[in-house]
Amino acid sequence: MIPAYFRANIGGIPRIESTGVAVSADNVTFSFRSHDFLKQAFNGLVLVRLNQAIPTGATATLPIIFNSGTPIAVTTYNDEPLTVAGVAGTGVYLFYYDSASATLQLIG
Repeated sequence: MIPAYFRANIGGIPRIESTGVAVSADNVTFSFRSHDFLKQAFNGLVLVRLNQAIPTGATATLPIIFNSGTPIAVTTYNDEPLTVAGVAGTGVYLFYYDSASATLQLIG
């Protein structure tokens, strides 16, 4: 039987901050320090503060990757990749993270 609901984000919404950004021919990668919740079974909301702007001239269709030791492709609705065009700039973004499926999806 599937439960009608499950408890997520017990203890609050974790927050991580980017420590760098790098542009390659294949993607734009934001770097993050390793965090405990990323190393264990977790699903729920995550606040992500992007401290660095994507450098001017980066191709708008390049996909966004988050890396805190293991690269994770960031998605939007319908499992579409988040691209440079979808990042408005520095600031705080809300994501849904599911460690079992390695899903990191931008909300909104």
